[in-house]
Amino acid sequence: MAKNTGKAHLLKHTLIYLDDIRSQIAPDDLSLKEAADRRDTVRMAAERFPGSLRSFNSGSLAHRTANCPIHQRDAGLDADCGLVLDRRAWTRLGPDSSFSAGPTETVRELISHLKGELAGTYPNATYEMTKRAILIRVNEPLPNGQDPTIDLVLALDRRGKPGLWIPNTHNDTWDASHPEEHTGLLTADPCDLRLVRQHAIRLGKAENKREEDVPLCSFNLEAFGLMFVTRHRNDAEALLVLWTDGAADLRRRLTPDPAGVSKPINVEDVAYAVMRLEFAAGHLQAALDRDWDEEHVRSHLYELWPEFVSSYPGAETKARLVAASRNPASSVYYSGAGLSTATVAGAATVATSVRSYGEPH
Repeated sequence: MAKNTGKAHLLKHTLIYLDDIRSQIAPDDLSLKEAADRRDTVRMAAERFPGSLRSFNSGSLAHRTANCPIHQRDAGLDADCGLVLDRRAWTRLGPDSSFSAGPTETVRELISHLKGELAGTYPNATYEMTKRAILIRVNEPLPNGQDPTIDLVLALDRRGKPGLWIPNTHNDTWDASHPEEHTGLLTADPCDLRLVRQHAIRLGKAENKREEDVPLCSFNLEAFGLMFVTRHRNDAEALLVLWTDGAADLRRRLTPDPAGVSKPINVEDVAYAVMRLEFAAGHLQAALDRDWDEEHVRSHLYELWPEFVSSYPGAETKARLVAASRNPASSVYYSGAGLSTATVAGAATVATSVRSYGEPH
């Protein structure tokens, strides 16, 4: 169990840095809006597929745990959604039907339908059948270079059981899942718990992608957030407990599905994943133990987020340098105990503890 550091003393520097990291990893409003618009357009087109029942939003965009692309290897924002078919029209589909038909042929039919429905809206789009979904690349980059993609999952309600059947097109079978419940859990009230959990998950996801060898899938970190982050914690305490309790739990078992429907979340290398979680927790705990010493805090947090924490006092972060190279009209500077953003002309200065993605307007 992580130490409850906030009761020992009033934190300052660690929370300032974590807040600034969140502001840097937050998706910009243009990309968020476009990703949501593309997802909603695909959903409406999918609902016109014969025999459809309903559609839903899912994934990190719906959970409000999405980060902006951090590395060149990142594909960019991905908006997830699903289409549930009416089993009265599709009587042969599903492992609990009399015929037990697999999903692959129906997924192909849905792709053909979407191509026709979306040809006028997204003339350059491509459609790829993946293991679980239909990946739609619009191929119309935004001015900021982002080109959000859409993952659409075809699904069936399970007979007499909670959750959905979703495709495994690699072997033309179905697997149980409950993406609608996952979204419900991660967006449920109370508001204060929802926000601190989202903050911890987003910070954890950014650290998880610190190296090319990513130890955990994002959903595993979301599950840790649901399992271990409780009310009346600040962002640093929430993140610390996500890492410490997550490592301890993963050491003894694979993480169970929060909805209780799917198999436990797969981890390719459990030992490496536990090591990374404990490494991250150790550096965050060290920062909290001497929170009054800004240089000490900065040096430990740099080990976890090297793109988003300056490598030495007074330096700009790598992420801000990249952002400035893309937008020469703005620059950033670091000032003492705080971090600030300003225009080159000095017309405006804005503190970085601003609302970032995931918080209410």
